[in-house]
Amino acid sequence: MSHDASRSLTLKSGKQIHVVFSQAALIDSEIMKTQAILCLSGYGCDHYNFLSINEELGERYPLVMIDNRGMGESSYADEDYEMKDLASDAIEVADLLGFDQFHVAGISMGGFIAQELVMQADDRVKSLALLCTTSGGPDFIDLPVATEEGLRAFYALEEPLRTTSVITATVHPELPTNNKELFDAIVELRKSHPADVDQAIMQKRAVDKFLDKELALSEVKMPTLIMTGAQDRYVNPENSKTLHTKLSHSKLCMIEDADHLFFLEKPKECAQELDKFWQSI
Repeated sequence: MSHDASRSLTLKSGKQIHVVFSQAALIDSEIMKTQAILCLSGYGCDHYNFLSINEELGERYPLVMIDNRGMGESSYADEDYEMKDLASDAIEVADLLGFDQFHVAGISMGGFIAQELVMQADDRVKSLALLCTTSGGPDFIDLPVATEEGLRAFYALEEPLRTTSVITATVHPELPTNNKELFDAIVELRKSHPADVDQAIMQKRAVDKFLDKELALSEVKMPTLIMTGAQDRYVNPENSKTLHTKLSHSKLCMIEDADHLFFLEKPKECAQELDKFWQSI
């Protein structure tokens, strides 16, 4: 993807949010204005979460892949924040790009941002795609415990151990053996998009605050696609089923033989489901 496919947008705060556009977003401004898909990435990640989806669908759909504050080429955060603040950043990106309405897709923690975005601007969201994510409150199974000390120890690991260990824990256990080429490609993709440890810790604090509260999910009325890897060991697939029961206009899709990174493990299957969903809107 060329440099021309990205922009840095200045928010009212003066902070910069880096955005990467799909091919469809670049060649058809009218489709961009009416059908843009805001793509919100997961914990410790920048827009690379969506690159496989972009390879499959980027020539047909106007994807707007956002680097959350503190990640990628966006400005670093200088104080703690909440998921609702990242949602406000995304809404301001939409404003700056001239989108009155838009679709939203969130991967993992990006799904937290997407839910908060809907709480702030439900009249502007045409559809919602929630991938390998969960929500807060007692009805959802907790994520694995992570401490700030543990995160600092993880980020202190030398490469390639650091990245290989996290990818091994979030792809299907058989992937390194059955498709080593793909496994190695996922490792290299993440290695090429590193995160700063202090920014990751700020993000963790925002995640913890989000998971400590319960959202009014019954108020979400737009069409919603919920997808999960059937063998997700990080966000229990039961949480996707719970989201499905709480979101009255939702469809649930389980991607078999895939873990938390199903969108990288099974990009074609993931793209097919997203394509069917967006075509139905």
